[in-house]
Amino acid sequence: MGVVRGGGADGAAHQIAYFLRELAATEPGRRASAVKGLGRVGRWAAAYEDVVADVREAVLRAAQDPAAVVRAGAADALGRLGPVGGEGAAAVVVALMGDPDGGVRRRASLAAERLALEGPDVVGAFRRLMSDDSDWHLRLNGLLGVTRREGAPDPTVLIRLLGDTGTHVWGQARTALYPLLRQGPVREQVLHTARQGRGLSRARALDMLPSKDLDRLRGSLVEGLRDECPAVRGMAASKLSGDRSSRTVDAILSALAAETDAEAARRMLHTLGWWGEERALPLAVRWLDHPHPGSTAVWALARIDTPEAWEWIRTVVVSGPGPEPVPGRGHPGVRDAAATALGERGDARTTELLLPLLHDPDERIRRGAVRGLMELGRHRLRRRRRRPVVEALLGLLTTDEAILPHTRDALSNYPEALPAVRQLIDHPSDEVRAVVVSLLDVDEDGDVRLLLGHLHDPSESVRYQALYGISRYVDTYGELPDAADRAGLLGELKALAHGPYSSVTSFNIRLTAGRILDKLKVEGKA
Repeated sequence: MGVVRGGGADGAAHQIAYFLRELAATEPGRRASAVKGLGRVGRWAAAYEDVVADVREAVLRAAQDPAAVVRAGAADALGRLGPVGGEGAAAVVVALMGDPDGGVRRRASLAAERLALEGPDVVGAFRRLMSDDSDWHLRLNGLLGVTRREGAPDPTVLIRLLGDTGTHVWGQARTALYPLLRQGPVREQVLHTARQGRGLSRARALDMLPSKDLDRLRGSLVEGLRDECPAVRGMAASKLSGDRSSRTVDAILSALAAETDAEAARRMLHTLGWWGEERALPLAVRWLDHPHPGSTAVWALARIDTPEAWEWIRTVVVSGPGPEPVPGRGHPGVRDAAATALGERGDARTTELLLPLLHDPDERIRRGAVRGLMELGRHRLRRRRRRPVVEALLGLLTTDEAILPHTRDALSNYPEALPAVRQLIDHPSDEVRAVVVSLLDVDEDGDVRLLLGHLHDPSESVRYQALYGISRYVDTYGELPDAADRAGLLGELKALAHGPYSSVTSFNIRLTAGRILDKLKVEGKA
């Protein structure tokens, strides 16, 4: 006889007696707690048949309680009791799956899964849950319950569930529907929904279809730009990106001019920007003051690539909070995108626009300015243009920890900054030292010695960057760098790669050490 929580048979009997008394309480909450308690204790005490004899009847009576919370507790208890619930438990659980209360139906569906119930009545109950409009959990439970017992439901049901508002429901339906698209009749149903469906079902059917099917939908896609559902309008614009006919361009321009939904506008802007359609310029400007599609509007203006478009982008970059309705004002994400776009363009005048933003109180603005300067560094600017950027980035390196990774990436495009960066190799900040070590040049003997010297830095992040630098050296030269004890270095790498995880050997360090050893084996140097 096994040991049961609560002190064996006597403890179980004591707990069961307590819960049985609580079932007579007037408060529904106490009765619900009692019946759930009977389910837990009854499962633990299943070996003591005489002790649990009254549990089954008490739980089945609770399943008829006028209070929904008690019936939900009974469903939970029946799922936990298993064989203790008796042969009639399955029928009670199925009945509770049709209870008027959604919470009861939800608990009963979980109980049916826990008990692994089978049969046409169970499948029918799960099918009814798929149409439940009160709780997306119930629709998902219904879909999963039917799928586990019969495989994927009828494609018509899955297509209907594509329009569900519950992300997990329509996502599961789409997952089940994808393999069925190889069947001609199913593909035709999806195509029909993409042409003539309503709302989210149509939008998601469009999203599922491969590009080879889009030629059959050109007319309906153009018509979809005027659909009452914003998701359909936006998806239609995205799917039309491969058709730059005058009719299609005019239709998207007209749709964007009338659009009020931010996501639909973002998709239309993306398609027009992909084409570099100059007539979209005033429409893109209109959306610059919206945080969601504003970044895409900036991207579209950069693709349009006219002097007027770039002037608007510069206006966005320098716009700060104020009373005037300037496009892009007050939305750091949009200004971030504008700063990056200007940097990618490589216009030297961008330096004067971005440097003042490095001291903006909003972290996103500073980050955008740094990203713009990073992109600017890829271009061959005159030294007098690059010098103030290097000085500003070096200042940020030790003063603005919030955007340190972005500053590091920007400095990597300004190799002339490396001598000043090396001077910070012993900075008290672990994060700054890690950035400095990550920027060292493996083609410089002095820098390689610095990498070797920081393999035992007190900071794990610094040690990792030093080890990663050694990895870059090995990738370049196919061997370990010269060290006072190269054999000892190889042994240390083996210890890091194969030793247990600890505060010294993190996952990244272990992975990088193993990568170095693999490279050395390929080169025959391990």
